Amino acid sequence: MKSYILTFFGGNMALRYGNLEKAEKEIREKHAAAWAEWLSELIRNKHLELGYPLLSDGKRIDSEGTKNYHFPDTTEGGFIVIKAESLDQAAELAQKSPVIKNGGYVLARPCGEMNESASARQTSRRSSL
Repeated sequence: MKSYILTFFGGNMALRYGNLEKAEKEIREKHAAAWAEWLSELIRNKHLELGYPLLSDGKRIDSEGTKNYHFPDTTEGGFIVIKAESLDQAAELAQKSPVIKNGGYVLARPCGEMNESASARQTSRRSSL
């Protein structure tokens, strides 16, 4: 199986990770249960590698330095990395995501392989910069 990243966008903004504490308790619990059920299914079937919800405040780092940055609601709200046989299977697994039921969408994308030669090339490129 190969690794794929599923990135979550949109949906009900009141249910975004950073906003959950403001949501009504019943709605928050129902939302958390839906995610727990979906992620548990991925774990049971040995698809889930890792994942995190993303908060809105961060840093922007560029050639001019580092600045505080607030990510707008139009950016990704979180991600998971899964194992799947194909991009089509990754899309099938993503279709069950709670964010879709809340009006959002998921982007599925293959991850590149990190092996010794790829790692050596990256190290070589970094040292030449």
